[in-house]
Amino acid sequence: MFNSAGLATQYLDRETLFYAAVAIFLINNVLMNSVARLIPKLPTDKIPVAAAWAQHRDGLNEVLVNWFHALMAAVNTILALSLFVLSMLNRSDFQVDGYTYGWLLPLSVFILASVIIALPIRLILMKPSSNNEFA
Repeated sequence: MFNSAGLATQYLDRETLFYAAVAIFLINNVLMNSVARLIPKLPTDKIPVAAAWAQHRDGLNEVLVNWFHALMAAVNTILALSLFVLSMLNRSDFQVDGYTYGWLLPLSVFILASVIIALPIRLILMKPSSNNEFA
């Protein structure tokens, strides 16, 4: 919370922040790994992909599992960068201005968007070949 002058009136303890960050890391990793492990067990007719990919289920499984791992890595990277910016803001020997943390939101959006957009592009533009290798 901030007062009328814009100064902080309440702070978050380091321990609380540390445990919250660890919890987010753990929840993200456990959920993404759990979903990635369930992908090979899904029936092919339940996955909305082109018929070319449905005939090459091993390749499709590999692409989807790798995408979930990339999504997990993206969330972990964004959280790590956020903690880095927070540590820069809390340093007393560092000049705080818009350039200190202004890059975080655009970079985070770029990272998430690139990972999310990569899956449809990968499935549409790259067709599987007959020997389970990608063309």
